[in-house]
Amino acid sequence: MKSLGLVRYALCICMAATLLVGCGGSQPPIGAPGAVPQSRAIATHAERGRSWILPEARRGALLYISNASLNVYVYSYPRGQHVGTLSVSYEPHGECVDASGDIFIPANSTSSQNPGIVYEYAHGGTNPIATLNDPGLPLGCSVDPTTGNLAVSNTYDTSNPYNAQNGSIAIYAAAQGQPTMYYSSQFGMGLCGYDDKGTLYLTGGTGNTRQVQLLRLRKGSGSFELIRVNKKIYYGLFLAPSVQWDGQYMTVSSVLKRSAYFGQKGRGTVFVYRLAISGSSATVIGITKLVSNRNIHGGQSWIQGNTIIGNDPTYRTVSLWPYPEGGKPDRIIKGSFNYGFFWGAAVSLAPGAKPHSIHNAKEQRR
Repeated sequence: MKSLGLVRYALCICMAATLLVGCGGSQPPIGAPGAVPQSRAIATHAERGRSWILPEARRGALLYISNASLNVYVYSYPRGQHVGTLSVSYEPHGECVDASGDIFIPANSTSSQNPGIVYEYAHGGTNPIATLNDPGLPLGCSVDPTTGNLAVSNTYDTSNPYNAQNGSIAIYAAAQGQPTMYYSSQFGMGLCGYDDKGTLYLTGGTGNTRQVQLLRLRKGSGSFELIRVNKKIYYGLFLAPSVQWDGQYMTVSSVLKRSAYFGQKGRGTVFVYRLAISGSSATVIGITKLVSNRNIHGGQSWIQGNTIIGNDPTYRTVSLWPYPEGGKPDRIIKGSFNYGFFWGAAVSLAPGAKPHSIHNAKEQRR
């Protein structure tokens, strides 16, 4: 199956990590990608749906879970009570949050010819406070804590001068205006995450292999760098490896190699690697093993202090594991609906709340 077919299949069926597949063959070296100004305009308003959130829920932390049924479900955090639903016009995917608690939700139309859109909601809001047009099919996003810039990773982008199947990274200065575009000649784009210094990390795939690589885009740089990790990273039937800063280390998730292929049993366990990065090399210095009761786990994971949150796409449940200990989940949140896939996850703290440190705070979780 060619990589474009894999992308379309994943977008239409399960938003799986086949989204990361790039194109094979002879291509220019990794240093070839560069920044290109993007001329698409911002949308002035978003499509309005039947969205609601309990007014009293806005005073607390909220967990946002995106669903392929054109909804984003909102839960109180960490209790897990369903307190709201945001209805959007495009299929929502990976999510991210800025320092003010605004939630960004990239979404796409599943068509390679139509651009995506990024919705921005204030904490507890029911209508978007802004929207951004995105030139490709977006998979995820991250906000630079040092600048407020918003990075959106696209799995397919017809404006990529090398190959549309490799997608792109769109970076919006201060999360507004027209993005600066970054393209790769070699890698298809996966989920992305900023560290505390404003360096963007992401996963990238080549060909039809289920193994992906870790890439880096330094602040002010116009090209991607390959980071060599001492463990291999794989994506699975539903899992696109998440990349996130945990407060001390950059992390990336993976499944086992034998679990990275369709039809294989035992694909539920996910491994979150904590990385010590020096130069162009990364060493795994800790592993968090996430065990799923249903033996299926996927989509985007989200680290919030001493908890890591992940989805079970097919059974529409959300699990909360202790972090970095992992193991079996402390809590499982069950969805109250019968269709669509759970995929994206992010926590927005209440206004004025401070995030918990992941250190010496096990008792905060109980």
